[in-house]
Amino acid sequence: MRRALVLSAVCLSVLVPGVASGQDQPEIKIETKDVDLAFHGRLQMHGWSSSCSGFVPGLPGNDPDDACEEGAPPFDLFMRRAFATVEAEIADFLDIKLQFDFAGFDDVAMKDTFARLNFFPALKLRFGNMKRPFDGFQLTSDTKMIVVERDLDIPGIPSLRALSLDELTTRFRASDRDIGIELSGDIAGGRISYWAGYFAGEQIQEALDTLPNADSRGQWIARAQANLQVGSMPLDIAVAGAVTDRPFVTDDGVTFTGKYFTNLEAWVQLGGFNEGLLFQGGYVYGQNPFENRQGDILDFLPTDDFAQAQTFQVQSGYRFITRPKDYTGSYAKRPIEAIQPIFRVTWADPNTDIARDDNWGLTPGIQIFFYGRNKLALNYDIALFSDDTSSASSFKMLLAGYF
Repeated sequence: MRRALVLSAVCLSVLVPGVASGQDQPEIKIETKDVDLAFHGRLQMHGWSSSCSGFVPGLPGNDPDDACEEGAPPFDLFMRRAFATVEAEIADFLDIKLQFDFAGFDDVAMKDTFARLNFFPALKLRFGNMKRPFDGFQLTSDTKMIVVERDLDIPGIPSLRALSLDELTTRFRASDRDIGIELSGDIAGGRISYWAGYFAGEQIQEALDTLPNADSRGQWIARAQANLQVGSMPLDIAVAGAVTDRPFVTDDGVTFTGKYFTNLEAWVQLGGFNEGLLFQGGYVYGQNPFENRQGDILDFLPTDDFAQAQTFQVQSGYRFITRPKDYTGSYAKRPIEAIQPIFRVTWADPNTDIARDDNWGLTPGIQIFFYGRNKLALNYDIALFSDDTSSASSFKMLLAGYF
């Protein structure tokens, strides 16, 4: 009987959107003596167009300023994310999060799936599949991002050509999710936060499909952050480092071995996501595990060494509240809660020893919030390439629902 009541409550909470607040913390909850359960989800529909929509490979009449290498549809619409998340807090000591992505329709992807033991505020142990503590843009939840996509992602342009900070960190497998174990905590009264973990390197292995029998020896990542205050605005300043094993085949073509490469990050965030100014900036410098200094494929001949790469990105937005509070202190019912114009600038150089292989990215845009994180986002991504006078662009829209 109790099981039936619990299942009925879960179904009711999911089917009745009025119980969700749309704020940062989910309000669909089931509380018992020792276990608190919370349910929330998100649905994001993505559409884009590209300046490469009229490009035909080999056509003499192509625009000489066009950087496209393949054609793209005039417009495409697809499901970007369809997440379902369950979070459990057990006896004020153990947190468990299960998050799955159904956007693929015919399969289900595992996203954040981990458990965390909260020994003290200064000592927490997390294990499972989680985001690695590197790249502040990647660590920002997709429900809070002020841009539609973290990278430039212009259809018709190879991803290794239209680069951004996030494109490099994810390609180098320094950011995004992996299986691992991590210590974290807050010290000095919450003014300092830290994260330090070992990750299995499965993402590295996936990137090296030409070496199916080579095993990565894993990855070590550490991050420290100062949590400050500038007037009424929070200011976070962080530094992070990642040391990752890169498997490869030795000269005999048979023996597999590995060599570690490093990446470093500096990060700053001023302001918050709910109202007013938000500024985020990041700089990453390190080694490119797929290219040597001469620009060739890395095969670790006696004269081979990792290429050096660097990238930075800054983005900012200002959220104007358009739905005033009524006499009860609650927001009056209007179709639009807030409007946020945004702008991003990113630059990436995958090999500092090669001239004119870098590119810039510019993204003006606007977000229209209906309630909480439910919104319509519009972006216009522009990629400018240093090796010639060419450029490419893409318009993007995102409809996001969150409960």
